[in-house]
Amino acid sequence: MRTSTQLAAMVAFLALGSYSAAAGEAGFLGGIDIGKNAARYEVRAGGAAYDVGPFTPDTFDGGVINGEVLAPSPAFLAVLGSPRPYIGTDIAISDDPIDVFYAGLNWEAYLTDRFYLGFSLGGSVNTDQKKRNDEGELRDLGSPVLFHLQASAGLDFTRDIGMQVYLNHISNANLASSNDGLESTGARLIYRF
Repeated sequence: MRTSTQLAAMVAFLALGSYSAAAGEAGFLGGIDIGKNAARYEVRAGGAAYDVGPFTPDTFDGGVINGEVLAPSPAFLAVLGSPRPYIGTDIAISDDPIDVFYAGLNWEAYLTDRFYLGFSLGGSVNTDQKKRNDEGELRDLGSPVLFHLQASAGLDFTRDIGMQVYLNHISNANLASSNDGLESTGARLIYRF
């Protein structure tokens, strides 16, 4: 199950990039556009596979309902590439859920007019620090307050509507005695205004 989910995420990522490249858009060699949506609000909603990613143990099964809201970038952040502040959540649909609430800053780099890569850096508050699954395996995040990292690839269908594939990574960066971490990999729709 996990292999097919990871494969589906990779196929979606490649499809987004190839669709954009096939459209013949101005792109990477013509320059990268950072901060294209810096003055806009954005709402993101979708789903993901719970506890699926390359950097954490995959001992829990289930799904995730994901939602984020991004605000316009304040003028004083222009020196950092105009990242937008965000808040978000991963609500786990699982027998042994750990829900995550996170916030931070989000950067986007448009490689073409419609295809972009994103990166988010922030912190999270989680509903549990330690949790056992049905098989008795322990997930110890090391702290109820952790770092939040996110990588994404997106495609704009119009100026206001698009989609993304993304990976959320939650961990303490080895600052605590245990750092099992937690990840989700999925896709979501985007609306900007």
